[in-house]
Amino acid sequence: MVGPEQAAVADEKDEKQEESAEAKPSNELKVVIILNDSRVMLGVQSPDCDPVYTTLKGNLAAALKRVPKLVEEAKQKWNESPRNPNANLPTPVPRPAPARASTAPKKETAQPSFF
Repeated sequence: MVGPEQAAVADEKDEKQEESAEAKPSNELKVVIILNDSRVMLGVQSPDCDPVYTTLKGNLAAALKRVPKLVEEAKQKWNESPRNPNANLPTPVPRPAPARASTAPKKETAQPSFF
C-alpha cells in the first residue's frame, strides 16, 4: 500500500519528467530541396518552429553542401526564438455602406418606345 508521502514523491517525479520532456527540443528535422534550372531553394523545419529558407544558384551538389550550414543557422535561430513574432497590423477601417438605389417610381417618358 502506498502512503501519502510516497504518492506525493511519485507525483513530483511525474511532473519533472513531463517538464523535461516539454523542455527538450524535438530532434525531428525536415529538409526541403527544390531545384529549378540553376536555382535552388533550401528549407529546414522542425516541429513547433517556423521554417528557415534560403536560395542559391547551383545544382544538387551545391545544395547538399549548403544543408549542414543552413541546419546550424536554423537551430541557432530557433534557440533564440522558435516562432516569428506576430505582426501588429492596424485594424482595418470599416467600409462605408454602399449607396442604395432610389425606390421612387420611374417617370414615364412623353414618347412611347416602339423598339
